Amino acid sequence: MALGPERLSALILAQAEDDPVFARTVRMALAAKNDASALAHAIDVRLKAIRRSRSFLEWDKLRALTRELDRLRATIAGPLAEQSPTLAIVHMRQFVHLAPSLFERADDSNGTLGDIFREGGDDLGRLWAAAKDQEPRALAAEILSLIEADEYGMFDGLPEAASRALGSEGRATMRRLLLERQASATSETRRKYDYKVRWLLPKLADLDGDVDAYIATVDQGRRNALLNAKVAERLIAHDRAREALEWIDAPTEIGHNGRELADLRLRALERLGDKPAAQMQRRQIFERWLDREALRAWLRNLPDFEDEDAEQAALAHVAAHADATSALAFLVAWPDHARTDRLIRARHDELNGRNYVILRPAAEALYGRYPAAASLLYRRLVDGALDSASFKNYPYAARDLKAAAALAEAIPGNAEIPSHEQWTLSLRERHGRKAGFWSIAEGWNAR
Repeated sequence: MALGPERLSALILAQAEDDPVFARTVRMALAAKNDASALAHAIDVRLKAIRRSRSFLEWDKLRALTRELDRLRATIAGPLAEQSPTLAIVHMRQFVHLAPSLFERADDSNGTLGDIFREGGDDLGRLWAAAKDQEPRALAAEILSLIEADEYGMFDGLPEAASRALGSEGRATMRRLLLERQASATSETRRKYDYKVRWLLPKLADLDGDVDAYIATVDQGRRNALLNAKVAERLIAHDRAREALEWIDAPTEIGHNGRELADLRLRALERLGDKPAAQMQRRQIFERWLDREALRAWLRNLPDFEDEDAEQAALAHVAAHADATSALAFLVAWPDHARTDRLIRARHDELNGRNYVILRPAAEALYGRYPAAASLLYRRLVDGALDSASFKNYPYAARDLKAAAALAEAIPGNAEIPSHEQWTLSLRERHGRKAGFWSIAEGWNAR
């Protein structure tokens, strides 16, 4: 606005001369000023040109094309849809149907092309949902056909996006058609249908808010801990916490979601109002995973005047935990810096020197009041980088070495740890040949 139309027009024309994608975007913006049919024609021309092309797309050409495709998608979903929802649906269909041929002649290793077409699939669902003349059963058949032919996951989000247009009638139709086609599938296509059934039926059940329909899609033997957690979460949301506990506590094959199941069990017990069992569950979560929020909730729910002694006992449990690094993270964040200091002095050799995400902030937190502990942490960080010969971490290790040196004079005489000079001598004996590190360290010391 400040430039005015003449100056702005000159800038646009200059950019359009060097940027064909931008030039086409400007032409479509001009077309949109007239009427929907003119904009639709401009979009159609470009979609056909892209569809006719057969050349392989190198990374530089693909980058320009993905930028243009995203602008085309946004133009269809935005300006064209505002003027004519019907034309927008037609052209978004054409847009998403470009995907198979483009995937075949392009290297989409970074996933940009796939992201654009997945967004186009979601846009198509939203356009259907916004349209007023959709017939749910016909729409269900069309969406299912798109999903059946989809080999790239473009339409995974389409049932949600079009949910309002489908309604319960459309979703029921899609469920029926899917099961019919699965039953009649040949041996060559049956596996594909089995996969579609496994992810689409639970999705439709969720969209209907039907937890029993969801349960019908999973293993009734309750041997899969991941599926059990999903069922339990839905049962809790539907005020069926006692049933949820049956799924949570079912004996399963080895899973990796023990923490998720523990949290769900706590939610179910809280929903049932079983305070003693909920308290026991909070304590178990804290003790197993060193969860601060679980400990705080457990302490809040203790009888009056018991919480202080209970807190000290709990923190002693943390300090004795088998994983010293996790214990350090807990105590720093609680915070209990005095106990953190004692932990570091007693167990610093057990700390993971490569876990800079925990050790470096801990050293910074202890720097002023507990210099000996902070120095030990900086030493562990240096050791971690040099022991693993991680060259990319040498600059950070050099900075940690300088931080440890700065603390040397602040360490009290009764600290009972090797002096900075003694430790540095030991470091040179062990890692003297790592010239790259020592060169960087000398640069840091000169600053």
